[in-house]
Amino acid sequence: MSNLAQRLITAVVAIPLVFGLLWFNDISRIALMCFLGGVGAWEWAGMARKMYQGPDMRAFSFVSSFALTLAWALSKGGFFGIAQPVPGAVGMTCVVILAGYIAMAYSKVEIEKLFPWLVMHISAPLYVGLWGGMNVLMMGNGQRGLESCYPFILVMTSMWLCDTVAYFFGKFAAGKGPFGRHLFAPSISPKKTWEGSVAGTIATVAWVAYWSSCSSALSAFHVEIDLVKGVVLGLLIAIAGQAGDLLMSALKRWSNTKDSGNLFVGHGGVLDRCDSFLLAAPMLYILLDFMEKMF
Repeated sequence: MSNLAQRLITAVVAIPLVFGLLWFNDISRIALMCFLGGVGAWEWAGMARKMYQGPDMRAFSFVSSFALTLAWALSKGGFFGIAQPVPGAVGMTCVVILAGYIAMAYSKVEIEKLFPWLVMHISAPLYVGLWGGMNVLMMGNGQRGLESCYPFILVMTSMWLCDTVAYFFGKFAAGKGPFGRHLFAPSISPKKTWEGSVAGTIATVAWVAYWSSCSSALSAFHVEIDLVKGVVLGLLIAIAGQAGDLLMSALKRWSNTKDSGNLFVGHGGVLDRCDSFLLAAPMLYILLDFMEKMF
């Protein structure tokens, strides 16, 4: 079976499954994010393990990211029938995670490699768990339907659009006609071009500005988004998404890894498919939270 056929089959199965879990209720939404965050941390730990000798931390990274995403949900309150936020849920979870990594480093890692090993492995649940947590905070609790997940769906579709437009524009338009072909980050991702990046950014800004103009699109944050705010949101999301994409590309190149995993057949792993999403989602949540409190 060709790679294209595998990609299409995976997309046909995965997209309805994701939207079905988002639609069903808060437990299915949180379960989705906990699972994806755990798998992403597992993949990160696997790449770090290639570069630094030490204990296999993939299982611990999975559990840590899973727990941290869940802790963010508990810190919001309203999920699982718990009306009030659980005090210190995120902080205590981080303390336990850090203690576990530090204890493992002290007991199993040679002193010459201790600090780089520790930094690379701790980064997995903290970075991926932050992504999972911010996504959970952008989701509604309890009710069935997609309306309460609109902020999450906005950033998810924005990154899909940005990546797709950047890829096809860079592949087919850059270097032809009036468009040049200027490499974006040749030492990290040799195929990315400035032309593709700009095209993806413009598409993202237009999409976010359009979506934000809908009255119920971001109602969960109780903030009015006009055209100017929509453009600013789209621009910052696009920048954050492409920075996250490059970070994952750098991690894979550093560890000499082609695909971070194989959860999505034909597409790679969570870190392959959600690389731009990992930084864009926290960026959107922070910006919306800021606007809600300031405006």
